Amino acid sequence: MADDDIANGILEGLKEAIEWKRGTLALETVNFDPMPASKIKEIRKRYAKSTKAFEKRFGIPASTMNNWEQGRRKPDPAARLLLRIIEQSPEAAEKAAQAA
Repeated sequence: MADDDIANGILEGLKEAIEWKRGTLALETVNFDPMPASKIKEIRKRYAKSTKAFEKRFGIPASTMNNWEQGRRKPDPAARLLLRIIEQSPEAAEKAAQAA
């Protein structure tokens, strides 16, 4: 790629950013859910038959799990991290939850 092509691409991008900031250009945006409800339910079902059993094993309230699984609420970053730890190492997560 030639230097002129790179410079022109950067300039074009900057112009688009300025137009977007002024509100004269609408750019396509994509929102994605870092942990969809279906993934939360999949994790829970893998390690417990019910939300109550999951609560007993890992300490996350059944009502919270129900809200996440139904998409009524989204887990915050710390909760997503805990769910990933449960997914990767359920025994360690359970041991830590029981020690608390």
